[in-house]
Amino acid sequence: MSKLSGHCHCGAVSFECEAEPAFTVNCHCTDCRAFTGAAYATLLFVPKDKLTVSGATRHYVHTSDRGSTMTKRFCPTCGSQLFSENSAREGMIGLRAGSLDQPDAVKPQRNLFVSSKIPSTPLDPELPCFERMPG
Repeated sequence: MSKLSGHCHCGAVSFECEAEPAFTVNCHCTDCRAFTGAAYATLLFVPKDKLTVSGATRHYVHTSDRGSTMTKRFCPTCGSQLFSENSAREGMIGLRAGSLDQPDAVKPQRNLFVSSKIPSTPLDPELPCFERMPG
């Protein structure tokens, strides 16, 4: 098992994870796009109990289109988005791919919410696409 680690832009928050990602996605939903300011968010989902965080984070909570509670965690100093939690996926936490020290660990397995992607965003033809969140 490899260890994942990462940090925010200013270094005030860092993390380590002693687990392989359960799954990795590119999410094109309007919430992820608005929160990241990017065309989509790439998230690696790991067991929350395997994640150790150093430094304080702030959070923002909102409701998903399915009614679950979404919690976004970020550095209060530089604003870097670091983690995402969904009440429908208890015990899992999403690591923002851009915060990782191991970029080679980022291997998306699917595209989600392609129904709301920015039209000019290219999609990897090797990855399955879902109009919304499956299951």
